[in-house]
Amino acid sequence: MKWANQWWSLPVLDHTIPWLTYLGSHFAVVLFILLSLIITKQRKIFRRLLLLYGIQSAIVYSLKFLIQRERPFHFLQEMASKLSRGPGEILDPSFPSGHATYAFMMATLLAYWFPRYRVLFYIAAGFIAWTRIYLGLHYPTDIVVGALLGYGISRFFLLCSGIKGGK
Repeated sequence: MKWANQWWSLPVLDHTIPWLTYLGSHFAVVLFILLSLIITKQRKIFRRLLLLYGIQSAIVYSLKFLIQRERPFHFLQEMASKLSRGPGEILDPSFPSGHATYAFMMATLLAYWFPRYRVLFYIAAGFIAWTRIYLGLHYPTDIVVGALLGYGISRFFLLCSGIKGGK
């Protein structure tokens, strides 16, 4: 755990990763869904993506508050959270990672629509998920379970929803 949070610690990463981690945030997901409406002009897809986001959030936050796992920086002295802890930040439990869930949800959707670039989408999602460990906000298991939820629920949803994929 320490290696992911401190071994890679570089001033340039300490300044850029807090910004990159927001690519897996609620704001990024809402922006992604709004852009899908603007690009496709299909309210049906927009509504279905909102539903998927709601399902993902309900599952993630149910697990978070059921399991109540403290974030690493709360009790591992060698772990320093590199993210500012302003009002309303980092108040929820650690397991599973919502950022990893949402990053892999978006990667799965993009990979479905643009299969030629799927490897890049999953690498980007993995990097976003890793930023959470780097910042001392999650354990690796939080990230793995979040990624599996994001991918698995999204794939199941795509199978059931009738949203068309790319070729």
